[in-house]
Amino acid sequence: MSAKRAKGHAPDEPARKPARTKSQSWALGLRVASGVGFVPLLMLLADVGGLAFLVFVLLQASLGLVEFFRMMKSKGHTPNVWVGFLATFAVIGMAYRPHTPHAAFLATAALLLMLANALRRPERPRIVEGMAVTLFAVLYVGWLSSHFVLLRELPWRAGLGYAEGARLVLYAFLVTWSCDTGAYLVGRTFGRTRPWAAISPRKSLEGSAGGLLAAVIGAFAGAYTFMHGPSGTPWLRPLDALAVGLAVGVCGQVGDLVESLLKRDSESGDSSDLIPGHGGVLDRFDSLYFGAPIVYYYLKIVVFQVP
Repeated sequence: MSAKRAKGHAPDEPARKPARTKSQSWALGLRVASGVGFVPLLMLLADVGGLAFLVFVLLQASLGLVEFFRMMKSKGHTPNVWVGFLATFAVIGMAYRPHTPHAAFLATAALLLMLANALRRPERPRIVEGMAVTLFAVLYVGWLSSHFVLLRELPWRAGLGYAEGARLVLYAFLVTWSCDTGAYLVGRTFGRTRPWAAISPRKSLEGSAGGLLAAVIGAFAGAYTFMHGPSGTPWLRPLDALAVGLAVGVCGQVGDLVESLLKRDSESGDSSDLIPGHGGVLDRFDSLYFGAPIVYYYLKIVVFQVP
């Protein structure tokens, strides 16, 4: 009888593999579709710039803060949520209009209000931890997100036409997402060595190498297709494209690992299920939080030499 059962079950074992493959293909298709669907919106908002792009960055940061604070609360932390939002808006506002005093006032007021709130309710447990979590949220989500705005506004300071800022934003997204895509595809296909298993079991050394190579390819592709002024002369030399690709390829993956560490510490899966195939805002923008500043400071200091 047991032999019959063994024989009866033998053909069923290989049948499970196609189901997994089909599921993986569906996940990949959903990931690609949602990513491709986002690109036209990003291009439109980056091209318009101004308040439209600022609102997009503020919305992205707001959703990121909601996800971050939810993860921290699940671990028993008590962040000052409204202070975190106020300070984040102020930091991003200062990137949009660095010479206006209003944003700096809001940031200062947010810090003072957080301290006053701690004094008003000294019986709350883990007050200092809550303040530290709040400040980290402002730096991680707010300050890093502000570099999207800084990139879009950089032409004002670099003596370029304002419309050229859209090219800079798209370049940062292209290089970073090339890294993400390369790491995902290579890791999914060839990933065997997993040195970061304690942080993210799915991250592999092979995937990391694929992401680095894809970032360099994306950096060169962008440099010689749309990263130029009206004259058509490329802003980036081959060495510049290589440097940007390597730096973003490394730092973008560090950003991915940082978010994985936050999720593991809070015992979360994805930060949310807002974006089909990707998870939450933090899951989609984690590498951009680290990649965009690299592109901004390299362009500002090395390429355009803005003081």
